[in-house]
Amino acid sequence: MLAQMAQTAALILDRQDAAHSRMAAQHRGRQIFDSATDFAIIATDLHGTVTDWNEGAHRVLGWTESEALGFRLHRIFTPEDVASRQPEFELQAALLNGFAPDERWHLRKSGERFWAVGQMTPLKTASGEAIGFVKVMHDRTKQKLAETRKEAFTTGLETQVAERTRERDRIWKNSLDLLLEIGSDGVIHAVNPAWTPTLGYAEDELVTHYFEPFVHPDDVEATVDALARATKEPVDHFEVRLLHKNGSYRWIAWRAAHEDGVVYANGRDITIERIQEEKLNQANEARLQLAMDAGGMGVWEWDMRSDQMIWLHGAAAVHGLTPSEGPVPMPLAGYLAYVHTADQQALADIMTQALHAGQNARAEYRVIWPDGSLHWIEARGFMVLDEGGPPMHMVGISTDITQRKRTEVDLKFLADASAELAELVDPERTLERLAYLAVPHFADWCQADLLQADGTLKRVAIAHVDPNKVELAREFNRKFAADPDASRGIWNAIRTGNSSFAREITDEMLAQSVHDPERRAAMKAVGLRSYIIAPLRVHGKVLGAVSFITAESGRLYDADDVKLAEDLAHRAAVAIDNANLYRALDHSDKAKSVFLATLSHELRNPLAAMTNGLSLMRLVIDDKKRVEQTMKLVNRQAVQLTRLVDDLIDLSRIATGKIELQKQTVNLAAVLADAVDATRQEVEANKHTLSVHVPEQPAELAADSARLIQIFSNLLTNAAKYTDAGGRIDVVLEDTPDEFLVRIRDTGIGIAADMLPQVFKVFTQVVHPVQRGQGGLGIGLSLVEGLVNLHGGRVEAFSAGLGQGSEFVVHLPRTPVSGAEQSEKPDTSVPSEMPALARRKILVVDDNEDAAVMLADLLRTLNQDVDVAHDGLSAVTAAIAMRPDVVLLDIGLPGIDGYEAARRILGHSPGYRPVVIALTGWGEESDRQQAHDAGFAHHLLKPIEFTKLTDILRKS
Repeated sequence: MLAQMAQTAALILDRQDAAHSRMAAQHRGRQIFDSATDFAIIATDLHGTVTDWNEGAHRVLGWTESEALGFRLHRIFTPEDVASRQPEFELQAALLNGFAPDERWHLRKSGERFWAVGQMTPLKTASGEAIGFVKVMHDRTKQKLAETRKEAFTTGLETQVAERTRERDRIWKNSLDLLLEIGSDGVIHAVNPAWTPTLGYAEDELVTHYFEPFVHPDDVEATVDALARATKEPVDHFEVRLLHKNGSYRWIAWRAAHEDGVVYANGRDITIERIQEEKLNQANEARLQLAMDAGGMGVWEWDMRSDQMIWLHGAAAVHGLTPSEGPVPMPLAGYLAYVHTADQQALADIMTQALHAGQNARAEYRVIWPDGSLHWIEARGFMVLDEGGPPMHMVGISTDITQRKRTEVDLKFLADASAELAELVDPERTLERLAYLAVPHFADWCQADLLQADGTLKRVAIAHVDPNKVELAREFNRKFAADPDASRGIWNAIRTGNSSFAREITDEMLAQSVHDPERRAAMKAVGLRSYIIAPLRVHGKVLGAVSFITAESGRLYDADDVKLAEDLAHRAAVAIDNANLYRALDHSDKAKSVFLATLSHELRNPLAAMTNGLSLMRLVIDDKKRVEQTMKLVNRQAVQLTRLVDDLIDLSRIATGKIELQKQTVNLAAVLADAVDATRQEVEANKHTLSVHVPEQPAELAADSARLIQIFSNLLTNAAKYTDAGGRIDVVLEDTPDEFLVRIRDTGIGIAADMLPQVFKVFTQVVHPVQRGQGGLGIGLSLVEGLVNLHGGRVEAFSAGLGQGSEFVVHLPRTPVSGAEQSEKPDTSVPSEMPALARRKILVVDDNEDAAVMLADLLRTLNQDVDVAHDGLSAVTAAIAMRPDVVLLDIGLPGIDGYEAARRILGHSPGYRPVVIALTGWGEESDRQQAHDAGFAHHLLKPIEFTKLTDILRKS
């Protein structure tokens, strides 16, 4: 057909070259040419250049006629065909042969490939001269792809069949499993080579023989049945034993299926697995028995049809019997004889209900062991029903839950005791309540003892269910006190901080630990069985002990009971310690309240004197003598205020470990003389007699002289203050090889015995200051103790009681050093005459305006040019404007602090650097270092030593 179309196309094109008279015929031919839309018809010249292009070519190839005319036919061939000169070969073949068939992949305009079947025919004139070519093509892509897929599928199928055949042969020859073909008559048709290594038989020893003789006699019936079922449907699994040639049997697991009248089966040797499984079952059974023994469990069965109960493994032990003592099968009523009478009916009802309802059963009840002890059992029965019928029998497990029941009671006891301890106010009453909570659930006897301040024990609680026995126990304790040196018992627990525990109190134990025959007999009469003594220990300190004792209950304590007792004792100790802390805190709060009231009083006294003095000076300003007297009074009160503040600061420094001693070689006798001079006015004002006794030889040691004076001044001030007028104060210095002792005795009001341990605690006062009419903050003795401790010494207080006077003894170690400089007491007063100073510009900065103005006025009296600022930013502005020579700068300023102000002042002008002096109340070493880092040249504490300030100004 393609050849006919090519010839028609050639004829049509040939006629186009005819005369115009044949135009109509050519037009009809063109219509035929374009109407073949399913075929691409392409005309080219002899060189393959397109000269005509029908609508079918447009549809098949994508180019329109106008686009295709003039391009070479190569464009519709694939690149590989063009590279192999396929277009040229096709033109040549068409010229030589009159046509050239074409069936290959071509290219569309879009670049898509398509499979075309076609033919190229030469285009000739009437005379037979070739003038071009006509190529006709038909798109066969779909058919080509379908054929390709079919060929691939056929090829793959043939490959798979061949491969599977080879695979089946390989499996048959190489499989480690037994492969078997057996007829419905039981005759073996074929076996694979695996039979030889597995069972020892050669192929000819099996094929044509019946299969049954090779099967274990016990498995023949199951094997015949399995093969019969395999002829109807596949059998997934059955296991039989086959005879080995050596006479042994091997376990084989089979799968079998029927095909074409033959049963095909494959079997795997599972002998090792069966042996391992058997061993595992035995091990599991052994482990189960061990677990049941460890868990206190026993197994039983109840045949409901015969009403016979059988005890299996562990059941006898749960009832306190050995396996040989276990009963023969018995009815349920017979078993109830082992059950506590109070629980028999409830257990019978539960079992009867399970029988009638066909349900599982669960019960908790008590049983009585042969030794008379009571034990709890939890029984669980699992019902086994007959198929479609009534219950057949019950399989059950009984578990000894005595310990669990005991633990539940113990935990409830612990919870109740913890609740009591949470509300602890009075330790003794709470321990008494705790003792009664322990009885009788955790102990038959419980007693609690608290360690007293004098080292003795006080029995604060003793409990028993029988009040008469409690009274007997009290009488026993009064008659036989606990031995502090005993290796067992309460004192041992308190001495070591560890619990004392005896699981069972034996006669031998009593004979070894209790030497008094009467006491030992009394203890044996009570029938003590076991005990735990737990110390009341908290923060490494033992407060007492709690004793738990069993007797008539027969309970024997174990390690878990010891832990519970220790837990409870620890909770009790924490509660007691917290109660003591609460009382101490309450006492401290009250002491602080007294302290604050006293502080207010102590501050107001000198302030009142100073205020009145200043008012008096305004009234008598022209009376120079009165003004000078008043100034001295004001100065004394200022010194008193300074001392008061210094004491508070020193106390804080001691508490935080920030105080530093300026140690030097000092003569203790000279220090005492200075302390006496410092307090002489107060001693003389009260008309006391003061005596001082010191040894003739020098009493030298390494110490801070100022702090020692502070220590003894405080003690002497207290002696003078708390001794009625006309009393006596003795100061005695004693010299021993290792230390110096300073005794300060008075005939004053004395100290009550209960207050002696408290006198060195901060804020403590023997009597309220309002009652006494004497000043004092209650920090003096605390400060004394802190300063003495810093010197490596200690201080003690003694008194025979109220009205019997007091004695304070200071112990100081002998540690002399040399090369130290004697320190001088600071002088905060302003001398009446000051050496002249060179005139300087000084900027005074302090947020306390009165303090700033007063200091500025003082400096102006020394002919200084002074300006004042009251905050950090104003100080920086004033310094830039004034450019002072010296800046006296407070640290705690509003806006920016003194450190930042100093940095800005010093950093403003490179060539300008005034002397910046810190005037502050912050005097720790870290404060001094921070001031130095900020650029301060000097660091002075308020109130300043004016002479020291003028010395600095003179040298600056």
